[in-house]
Amino acid sequence: MVPIQRLTKRSQFLFVRHGLRAARPSVLIEARRRAETGPIGLGFTASKKVGSAVIRNRARRRLREAARKLLPEHGLPGVDYVLVARQHTPDAPWDALLDDVGNALIRLRADLESGRGRVPRTGAKSRGPSTESD
Repeated sequence: MVPIQRLTKRSQFLFVRHGLRAARPSVLIEARRRAETGPIGLGFTASKKVGSAVIRNRARRRLREAARKLLPEHGLPGVDYVLVARQHTPDAPWDALLDDVGNALIRLRADLESGRGRVPRTGAKSRGPSTESD
């Protein structure tokens, strides 16, 4: 079983934000492969759009439990995942939430294994917005 390590720093969340995404009605999952292999990285977030602090905490608890059940089976070592609560997360039926998280993880795994979401090579220039006009 691959160990799971919590993401705690803002820089870790920002790193994952530039990776792949899978959106479902009750959850958005972002994933990005790290340069080194190792444990699965896992973070949770819920914005104020979800509701009050009590409701956001409930949404994160539900996502934490869903990830505990599904990530060992569907997660990849060396990949960081961020589960983002949506407005339906706190009130979604438990089975529907598990289906959404599972389906999103399966989709992300397929994309990551097919080569999408690779870490950019070091020294590669980043491309900014185009300044050309037509």
